[in-house]
Amino acid sequence: MKIKYLWLILFLPILACSPPNSDKLRISSWVSSPSETELFKETLNDFSQQYPALDFKYEPIPGNYPEKIQLMLGTNTAPDLFFLKGMTAPSYMSFDILQPLDGYINQTPDFDKDDFYPFALEAFNYNGKQYGLPKDINPYVLFYNKALFKEAGIDTIPTNWQELEEMAALLTKDKDGDGKNDQFGFIVEPSVEMVMPFVYQNGGHFQNPDGSLGITDDAFIEALDFYHGLYKKGIATMAQDQGVSWNGDAFGRGITAMAISGGWLMPFLKDNFPDVDYGIIPLPEGKQKATVAFTTAYAMPKSSNFAKESWQMMNYLVGKEGMAKWTASGIAMPARKSVAEANGFHQHPIYSVFMESAAFAKPFQVQYSERGFEEVVVAFQAIFFTGKSPREAMTDIEEQIKKYKLKGS
Repeated sequence: MKIKYLWLILFLPILACSPPNSDKLRISSWVSSPSETELFKETLNDFSQQYPALDFKYEPIPGNYPEKIQLMLGTNTAPDLFFLKGMTAPSYMSFDILQPLDGYINQTPDFDKDDFYPFALEAFNYNGKQYGLPKDINPYVLFYNKALFKEAGIDTIPTNWQELEEMAALLTKDKDGDGKNDQFGFIVEPSVEMVMPFVYQNGGHFQNPDGSLGITDDAFIEALDFYHGLYKKGIATMAQDQGVSWNGDAFGRGITAMAISGGWLMPFLKDNFPDVDYGIIPLPEGKQKATVAFTTAYAMPKSSNFAKESWQMMNYLVGKEGMAKWTASGIAMPARKSVAEANGFHQHPIYSVFMESAAFAKPFQVQYSERGFEEVVVAFQAIFFTGKSPREAMTDIEEQIKKYKLKGS
């Protein structure tokens, strides 16, 4: 079966196959960087010290995480706890495959749901039931290389789209004199989540409040035109063009002077490029201030044989102690307000930028299946790799995406 059709499994009845033979709880996450994986292992180790009687196995999933989780959920082989991305959570919650958590929450003294940032908790609530609990939040911010700014004679920071473009042009250089630029002001990525901050700043939406698709609306196309225009003008690059693995790697190597990222870039830079002197600021604004805030939850499948133990682990990981451990490095911001306050994130010279950005952040979540997002990825790649205009690409794909709207949304 081809990977792109794996989502069809969740349209089928849950198959009557047994979970893998295991006498211990299984917990899985995706693998985004060695730094993040190591930090998660440390957090799990802290849990083990607190609860030595609960035996578990950590099974990270490297590559194709959504497809693999979908396949395991569809075949009753899913781990007992796993990461659930807020962006596409509705496409999981709309099926009868996740364990509602309300009963566990109500039976747990001092759980305090009100301590979570509302948008983070609401991202995993479907038809009045809570199917996941957020482990963190992560607003997009702008990272900039202080040394490269100084070399270019720039002593200010970009506060709007025009300044972002102007400074990107000044920071784009042919440093080795071979006739080709090898330093760029900005770095782009052909993905919808990277464009959405600009769309929100321009008053647009992927999915409009009335439920209609907004990808061909003027506000969306104008934002995509601006974002793609930076690349088209040669003042932005892509990781693929530079032979590096991702935007953060390009930023650490000095290939780009500015990059949009969440907190996960900080431990990566610390581990791999400790000498880079960087600053962090809120995203330059368009017609209004806006950014995208990502949130990830822990969820458990209905098929789990370790529901009680899974809740014990989940309660620790999203509780004040576990969340404080996980977010201490700034890899993400706490989803609990009390943890952010107790750890001094609002006063921190860097983390405070993320907390400031959370005030005007919007969660990117739509009522479409992950298969629909694959169609969007194809459309975005057509813009950057085949020369299609943003309007042409979005118009071509609009009807196709509509087919993947979730029922009842």
